[in-house]
Amino acid sequence: MADKLVLPGFLDRPYRYIGHFDMLALSSRSEQFPISVVEAMAAGLPIASYPVGDIRRMVSAENLPFVTELPGEVRLRDALQALVADPALRASVGAANQAKARAEYDEAVMIARYRALYEDALGRPGVLGELLT
Repeated sequence: MADKLVLPGFLDRPYRYIGHFDMLALSSRSEQFPISVVEAMAAGLPIASYPVGDIRRMVSAENLPFVTELPGEVRLRDALQALVADPALRASVGAANQAKARAEYDEAVMIARYRALYEDALGRPGVLGELLT
C-alpha cells in the first residue's frame, strides 16, 4: 500500500482535493464533529476512524463497521484493509455517506435547523423567518 498511500497533511481549501481520494482515515483521539468527515462524506468517501466524538452519529449506517469499537492502530488498520481490498464496498459506503451528507449537512438544512433551535429557545416559533422576509 505504501506506493499508493498519500498523507497530505494540511491543504488549503480541501474541497479541491478530497474527491481524488479513495477514503478518509481519521486517527484523531479527540474530535467532536470533525468537518473533514463531513467534507469526505460530501465527496462520496467511506470513513475509517476511531470512535471519537460524534463520528458514529455522523456517518451512514453502512459506514459504521469501519468506525472502530476502541481506539488502536491495529483496529484502524483492520478497518482500512477491508476498504482497501474492496472497491465496490468503498463505492457503496461512500454513496451512502454522500446521501446522508446531502440530507443532513446541506447548508440550507443546517440553517433551517439553527433557525428552529433559536426560535424554540426564544419561545417564538417562526419569528426569525418573519424577520428574514
